[in-house]
Amino acid sequence: MTRLWAWASAAVIALVGPAAAQSVSAILEPSQIVEIMPAVPGRIGQEVLAEGTQVSRDTLLAQVDPNVQNARVEVAQIVANGDAAQERANIVVEQAQTLVNRITRAKNKGAARAWEVTQAQQALALAQADAKLAQENTRQRAAQMKLEQAMLAEFDLRAPFDGTVLQVFIEPGEIVTTDTIAIEIGALERLHATAFVPLDWLEGLAQGDMLDAVLPNQNNTRVTALVRNIDPRIDPASQTVRVTLEVDNADGAIFAGSVLQVSKP
Repeated sequence: MTRLWAWASAAVIALVGPAAAQSVSAILEPSQIVEIMPAVPGRIGQEVLAEGTQVSRDTLLAQVDPNVQNARVEVAQIVANGDAAQERANIVVEQAQTLVNRITRAKNKGAARAWEVTQAQQALALAQADAKLAQENTRQRAAQMKLEQAMLAEFDLRAPFDGTVLQVFIEPGEIVTTDTIAIEIGALERLHATAFVPLDWLEGLAQGDMLDAVLPNQNNTRVTALVRNIDPRIDPASQTVRVTLEVDNADGAIFAGSVLQVSKP
């Protein structure tokens, strides 16, 4: 779930005197921002990554205490590894097959009757059915173990992408539910901004263009902004067009939330 920052407005149009159409301003935001919530309720463990920590995809950010689930996994492994029932069923099948063979030979020599052969064959069929049932139970126990192991992974809160821990809303030992917002993570290597530009900009503006821009609240640092998208619709109230911009921030020098002032192409 993505949450809009309280201080980040969608866009700000800079219209001041005669320079009204020469520049517009917008707010730079992370290219991705996600609020991470626990998949299972419980108590947060003792390790929670600090705000500002840079993480790669799948990094463990925090963990709901998994002690009970660990025990369930251990029990499931013991049950899954138990093969006594299968071994017993196989032995019974071998014994039943041996009996069928012996009585069949005896009948051929006139030493056994037909009903005895039928009875032995029925016992073999029952033994084979029990062996098949034992195999199904073995597969079921293995599947249950995989399920418990998969559930164990749900206790981990992991980064969904490379990014930075922006805010931590939980503390070690805190009891959480699946509705608890635990950690907010954002991708800051590229910052996005939404600007509303006057109609006369469209004559010299195309997707993929690089626009000159400055950061007024960062000593007017000059940057370039990539035009990622131009909305094909005109806002009838302001007679502007929505443009999505991207600024490279691989070095982390630009703060999310900064104002980006873009010059007319």
